[in-house]
Amino acid sequence: MAASIPKGPLFSAPRILTTVSPLYTANLSQCRQFSLSSHRALQQRGMPQTISMKQPAQPSMKARGMNVSRSELPQDIGMLPGTFVRPLWRDLPSIFTHPKERLHFEWLWLKSGFQNFLSLVYFSKLKGNSKPLLLKERRQIALKLHKQMYTAFADGDAKTLRKICCTGLANDLTRRISTRPQGEKVTWALEKYNRSPSTLFTGVRVMADRLTEIPELPNSSVRQVTLRITSRQSTGKIQKQKQGANELVEQPAAKSRDCTEYIVIQKFRWMGEEDEWRIWGQTTATTIDDLSSPFFAMGLSLADRYEAMKDSMGRR
Repeated sequence: MAASIPKGPLFSAPRILTTVSPLYTANLSQCRQFSLSSHRALQQRGMPQTISMKQPAQPSMKARGMNVSRSELPQDIGMLPGTFVRPLWRDLPSIFTHPKERLHFEWLWLKSGFQNFLSLVYFSKLKGNSKPLLLKERRQIALKLHKQMYTAFADGDAKTLRKICCTGLANDLTRRISTRPQGEKVTWALEKYNRSPSTLFTGVRVMADRLTEIPELPNSSVRQVTLRITSRQSTGKIQKQKQGANELVEQPAAKSRDCTEYIVIQKFRWMGEEDEWRIWGQTTATTIDDLSSPFFAMGLSLADRYEAMKDSMGRR
């Protein structure tokens, strides 16, 4: 998956699904997505793209995990394959023109929510891990990280970005900070959360919460929470220039914009030790095209879906 958070509208399908923060105006390659690339889409459908040469034998995940410090362990393993993110109501297939697809979306929404909750309970309660599930706190955690990330990016605070973001996202944002013109200062402000029906009138809604074990590493897991955040944000740029002994400051009016974002936060557990919550990046809602992938297609057994997930994880 590409490494980053927003640009302009995240993608164009029959309709634009989301509008992201105006603070980011990067190109498509700078936006973290899990299902938009045709190359990735084909991979998720189980179609090999290249014939790879035989690689030398690598140590197992368990051996690597036992021989490195926590700081050397990966922070970014990509989006968990098969994550279902319900689109906005206006972007769902019409029940009148596409009844089969609409009913499939509704079934996936119910099924994924039930399965995700069962996995949370199983790994957190039934496998000897007494840590709380943080079902109430996860929204506040996401909002706090979301605001810290935008503030740090506007301030050019690379240290904070590396602390609260996964490696790929932090590298991308710090690179973009380094390319700013000399004397330019970026401003960002969160004006309000838009309490719309799409977030149950709260401004933030959990769309997926997945917890899975890391193979070959005992007592290790990764949890990813995808949230829809609707807000009004304002951004601006201050340009400072020197003319002789005087300093001229040009500050155009800040621009406000309503934004809908799908933010993904992530937390690792390595060999029984808890890591901190970080922002993985931003994704998009599931589309009709995604329904043909092994993770969402109808008629596949649980074993087929499990094999597809192992195959997808093995390519990373």
